[in-house]
Amino acid sequence: MKPKKLRVPAPVHHRPSGQDVVFLRDAEGRRRMIYLGEHGSTQAARRYREVLAEHLAGKPVTTATRRQGEASAWPTVAQLCAAFLLDAERYYVDAAGRRSREVDNFRLALRALLHLHRDTPTDRFTINDLIEVRQALIDGEYGYQAGKSGRREGVGGRKRSRTYINATVRRIKQVFRWGTERRMVPGLAWHELSALRSLPIGRCAARETEPVEAVPWSMVEPVLEHLPGPLAACVRLQWCTGMRPSEALQIRMGDIDRSGDVWLYTIKNHKNIWRGQQRIVALGPEAQAILKPLLRVDGGFLISPRDAAAEQKAEKRAARQTPLTPSQRARDERNAAKEPAVGDHYGLDAYRKAIHRACDQAGIARWSPHRLRHAKGTELARTEGIEVARIALGHKDDRVTRRYTVGAELDLAISIARRNG
Repeated sequence: MKPKKLRVPAPVHHRPSGQDVVFLRDAEGRRRMIYLGEHGSTQAARRYREVLAEHLAGKPVTTATRRQGEASAWPTVAQLCAAFLLDAERYYVDAAGRRSREVDNFRLALRALLHLHRDTPTDRFTINDLIEVRQALIDGEYGYQAGKSGRREGVGGRKRSRTYINATVRRIKQVFRWGTERRMVPGLAWHELSALRSLPIGRCAARETEPVEAVPWSMVEPVLEHLPGPLAACVRLQWCTGMRPSEALQIRMGDIDRSGDVWLYTIKNHKNIWRGQQRIVALGPEAQAILKPLLRVDGGFLISPRDAAAEQKAEKRAARQTPLTPSQRARDERNAAKEPAVGDHYGLDAYRKAIHRACDQAGIARWSPHRLRHAKGTELARTEGIEVARIALGHKDDRVTRRYTVGAELDLAISIARRNG
């Protein structure tokens, strides 16, 4: 006679409560329904294994578990995000007390999360919920479409890119990790979310971004004449040094050591300062010739919008065809007192928009200021080698430098093919 097979009860979906349940026989042979947790969740699967192990060991299993509709003792996702953003306002600041752009990045990253799971307790937020947020980012659109008049015509922009979605999900994970440190998120919930992998290339419906390429000098030179003098100098400075746009915009005379034939520019506020890294840029004869007309002893920024405004006024004054009357001069003085104060330095957005306007005026395709850094990195990798390019660009790892040198490697492959192909 064959022995009877051991029948293991499987969990089923209890639709009235929205939970998974399992039916077991107690010591008296009566059939009991045991709640496991939210249907399809990892908590329900874990609870099922625990209940089954206790039942096979002969231990009495309690049938009472917390139902889905009962209140949770943990804070909601909205409370977690609010607490994190308040702490981020104090944490993401530089030595001068200026707030980092990372705070705005977190605000944008948390929009989809709050839209879908604002009132969800943090202990009930699962990896499936995070996948739902990510899928909403993949399916949704952002931005707007401009009509013939250039005005906005509702939401209908492009799909979000894969790299943007991965960065958004990483920031959401970081918020839950912060909540675990502050005892606002259970450790098991954070551990579960950390298992979600990034979207791979070509394996999802997210849009792939075009690689950032080096901008040729033929597209840079026509733009210079349409830029204000300080911004044109900043473009030329980036072209010959490969500095980041933010590093070139914040240069001051007090940050430059001019004691030697090669000037040394110590950047006090740069991208990797929070890692304890130092960033010093060597300025050769070409960079010195660009900066000498801009040197000032008042301690201000060398790339100043005030200088650009003064230059624009001087050009308008020189192009004036009629003499300036006393009443007009008095009116100009009154208007100058009412004009809003001009900032002491350019921001990244203002710099990029000025370049885009100059590109439109020159009749060429728009390019971003970061492509100037790619151009210098490609040139150095082609002529001096990858190690020289790494040192000049300020990278600690040459794997980062290789992202800037795709064009140089292609040129090298072409030259090899010409000699040996």
